[in-house]
Amino acid sequence: MRLKLVLVAATLGLLVHGRVASADPIGPDCATCQGAIYELLYNPTPISSDADSSVFGIVLRIDTTGYTGGGVSIGNVAFKVSPKLDGVSVFDAPGGAGDWTSELSGLNANGCGAGGPSGFACATSLDDSNATLPFAGVYQWIFAVDVPTGTLFTDAFEASIKARYLDANGDKIGDLVSEPITLQQVPEPGTALLLMSGLAGLIRFGAPRRS
Repeated sequence: MRLKLVLVAATLGLLVHGRVASADPIGPDCATCQGAIYELLYNPTPISSDADSSVFGIVLRIDTTGYTGGGVSIGNVAFKVSPKLDGVSVFDAPGGAGDWTSELSGLNANGCGAGGPSGFACATSLDDSNATLPFAGVYQWIFAVDVPTGTLFTDAFEASIKARYLDANGDKIGDLVSEPITLQQVPEPGTALLLMSGLAGLIRFGAPRRS
């Protein structure tokens, strides 16, 4: 199982190298963006699939170069790409995947766990130094999500993102980022395509399903 997870992680890492030039970020001037720029990307070829659902790689990027909100770190991020998800796992994140937890829940001023499994996936940093601010660059999270067949949000501004910025005491500061966003396709590099074809019969996303 550990080998399978490593191979999935490698696959997801390869996918983001093919960033689409026409990706449609939001920010820095949207209502809650606070000077930062946000992108939500996916590869249209699933990592694995069956009759009921498919596992997709989802990439959330936050460019904090122009962040103006006064926080010292990003404590939580969340996204919604379907009315309902069957599983989520973090495969890369600031500080490393092992420094973040993920769950099927919303995100509010107090953190993840808001509202139950409403289609949102939420990630929490275990160390406030993982995504420190100011940071003159782009923070990136890579997730695998198990999506019921045919429910992925691919229309303009149909998906959603959230982010919770923290002060030096670990408390929320400024607006809770909560914005509609377009889930953008990432073109698949040839190397990733070959790897994924080899993994197709091997890997099925292992997170427990939730009703």
